[in-house]
Amino acid sequence: MSSLLIFCRACGKQVSSAQTRDGMCLDCQVRRSVAGLREEHARLWRKRERYRTQNANVEQIGRQIARTEDRMAQRIRELVPNEREAVDHLRRELDAARGQRYSIKGV
Repeated sequence: MSSLLIFCRACGKQVSSAQTRDGMCLDCQVRRSVAGLREEHARLWRKRERYRTQNANVEQIGRQIARTEDRMAQRIRELVPNEREAVDHLRRELDAARGQRYSIKGV
């Protein structure tokens, strides 16, 4: 059975209709599902850096970051059936979260 090529409504990338849900490609689905966790990861990372400059104990914050990363991995595993692809998606999302942690949001 063949599938049609359609455009993702979020990013405009052309993908197989078998890989879409609600008109969105798998990359956009993953990005959307972990957006809140990515922001939480960035917030916790900035908090850890702030506390580290004050020579405070940051072990608890490190554990919170690890739990957030575990929740990100779980959400990605729910969406991505292939284990290797899930690892790639997780790596990309963690890289995005690490890059986002130093951006300042406007008021």
